[in-house]
Amino acid sequence: MIRLFVALEIPEEVLSVVLSERDKVIGYENNIRWEPKEKLHITLKFLGDTKDSLVEQICYGLETGVKKIKPFRLELNKFGVFRRGGDPKILWIGMKESKLLSNFVDEIEESFCKFGYTKEKRKFKPHVTLLRFRGGENTEKILKLLEVNLPSLSFYAKKVSLFKSELRQSGSVYTELKSFQIEN
Repeated sequence: MIRLFVALEIPEEVLSVVLSERDKVIGYENNIRWEPKEKLHITLKFLGDTKDSLVEQICYGLETGVKKIKPFRLELNKFGVFRRGGDPKILWIGMKESKLLSNFVDEIEESFCKFGYTKEKRKFKPHVTLLRFRGGENTEKILKLLEVNLPSLSFYAKKVSLFKSELRQSGSVYTELKSFQIEN
């Protein structure tokens, strides 16, 4: 069994602006364990533990879905927080709503049902996880990011990837198993 998820890549130049805006507010505090730049993505579908024998079929299903779409414009627009019991748990950067992205995710959900995956019950909320609160962070300072007005951060969705996620004591490690280009 391997732990899998499907993700949409964000261009390097867009991520650099996000991290620059973050650092203007937060600075360089040593007690914050930010998600590294190379792990920043938009999760389209978390598959979880999957039989190795399904990987090839999943890749074929993804490739088929990606071939049906053209590159489409997305825009990151604000910092936000997911809370549990009132406490912040995840700091993220969110996106303006995109019907094209929502439709694509719906298609992925549908196509993965044939592999035994259940459809996500929650409404798809595209975001990029920047920080998982572990305790000890200056939460008040971090939450100042919620007041930041971001510059325009639009980009074209061009690459979808299937990742393996390995949980280790030092944190999760992502390995790209296969990627698919969204072409004109």
